[in-house]
Amino acid sequence: MEHRIVGPGPYRATRLWNETVELFRAKMPLRKHRCRFKSYEHCFTAAEAVDWLHELLRCSQNFGPEVTRKQTVQLLKKFLKNHVIEDIKGKWGQEDFEDNRHLYRWHWKKALLDIRFAQAFTVLEPPKSACLRAMTKAVAFFLSQELPHWVLSAMKCLANWPNCSDLKQPTYLGFEKDVFKTIADYYGHLKEPLLTFHLFDAFVSVLGLLQKEKVAVEAFQICCLLLPPENRRKLQLLMRMMARICLNKEMPPLCDGFGTRTLMVQTFSHCILCSKDEVDLDELLAARLVTFLMDNYQEILKVPLALQTSIEERVAHLRRVQIKYPGADMDITLSAPSFCRQISPEEFEYQRSYGSQEPLAALLEEVITDAKLSNKEKKKKLKQFQKSYPEVYQERFPTPESEALLFPEKRKPKPQLLMWALKKPFQPFQRTGSFRM
Repeated sequence: MEHRIVGPGPYRATRLWNETVELFRAKMPLRKHRCRFKSYEHCFTAAEAVDWLHELLRCSQNFGPEVTRKQTVQLLKKFLKNHVIEDIKGKWGQEDFEDNRHLYRWHWKKALLDIRFAQAFTVLEPPKSACLRAMTKAVAFFLSQELPHWVLSAMKCLANWPNCSDLKQPTYLGFEKDVFKTIADYYGHLKEPLLTFHLFDAFVSVLGLLQKEKVAVEAFQICCLLLPPENRRKLQLLMRMMARICLNKEMPPLCDGFGTRTLMVQTFSHCILCSKDEVDLDELLAARLVTFLMDNYQEILKVPLALQTSIEERVAHLRRVQIKYPGADMDITLSAPSFCRQISPEEFEYQRSYGSQEPLAALLEEVITDAKLSNKEKKKKLKQFQKSYPEVYQERFPTPESEALLFPEKRKPKPQLLMWALKKPFQPFQRTGSFRM
């Protein structure tokens, strides 16, 4: 039972509620029970719920071992009142929850109706649009564990800031900064970047194609199709929010020291792309990729048109009834799609190893020509690059002499002559006559 730590900040109670509800839904054991000569599937008794939730709260760092069983019962009463659970016969809110053998089950329609705990961020919208989005969230919640509701509401709040005159939401001085910090904290605690560690080399290889924008967009489209569905969805929501914030001239400054576009890139680049063995140079690669994604996310996150057309034609052909005429020796079939060509394992390893060298070489040149870096910082980054990518570094600096040309040694000043050296040279003592009287 993993319970994420919810730190201090705005809307902590809302985040604690959503965190506890999600864990209760995901981990609470369900089984078959009998009541009055009738069997009920996927349910639990009130006592079982109290036992399980009490242990969860006691082990959580957000609550602690001092949580009592009576407090747990009070929390489950709120679950019943707010449609998280319901009576096994479909009743809710009418009966008082007690620590007994009464049967309960999930309220499956709750995700379609319950948005009250996200009201701190919610922007009022037309009922049809809100209902459609609620249905989408419900399906995603039970199939692929999408973003928490409070994160989605916070992102929607900033993305739509303020797009309608009847905007009704709790605001105060600095409200937008607190909402942005809430989103940044959530994405900053992801266990793996959205583009995954496994596909790091693939996305870095595409960076070498940025000069050819159309080709780069098509390459990114293919790479993004390899992402898990939940990562692809989170990436789409994040990119849309970042782009809208950057284009919104009415958005107050979210940071005093940075512009809005720079802040977006620096805040979210690490949670979008980074290698498993993190180095400082990953930040530069991630910043370039995130900037390009933010400018072209609408096209990149679409399915390539040529691929979609080929698949649709192939599926339509397979569904079509094959008509064979008498005497026909051949069956007319479509040729295999030409967008994929099988390669040997040796060629795959070669492309995987050397495909990312071009953007890495370009990154090395950026470090070399960066006039803002001092020699000390530049030497540190070059040593780190040499340790991480020795082949690329060896190709750029094949000999120690070529590396030494980058940092020419300063000529040591000649030591100044002492003043006494300019005087008459020292004469040895010459013996004179006797000193005796």
